Amino acid sequence: MNHAVDFGLPRERDKLAGWIALVRKACAELDRADIADVCIGKLLSNAPAGEDGVWPNEEVRDVIEDLQSEDVTSGTHTGLYNARGVHWRGEGGGQERELADKYRNRADALQFTRPFVSSSLLMSMVETYGREAEQRDTEAGIRRRLRH
Repeated sequence: MNHAVDFGLPRERDKLAGWIALVRKACAELDRADIADVCIGKLLSNAPAGEDGVWPNEEVRDVIEDLQSEDVTSGTHTGLYNARGVHWRGEGGGQERELADKYRNRADALQFTRPFVSSSLLMSMVETYGREAEQRDTEAGIRRRLRH
């Protein structure tokens, strides 16, 4: 039994939403609302997976879904993309196709419950890695032709 709920303590989602509202308000007063949303998105990209194993966790999903901010989505996309870091390059786009499949599975899992998160964030990751896979395949084909 979760006693935090019994005593009326704020849910984690409410705490996160409140903090984001405060930051957005303060930044809007300084005419920095757009960049604030991008930075908030970058922070949210570090969220863990949810109890169901799907990224992002339920609280972050709810907040992104409620905000429906393209700037938050853009920041989250950038944070996710950059989190890949330095990586070993195999020939062709196999690695990128695996990443696209990972994000497609996440998008599929959330498409009915969090349609904005699914379509705006997760499917944009699928598209990014899909394009990169095609580019890597093309580059590999050119290198093969040059070697022969």
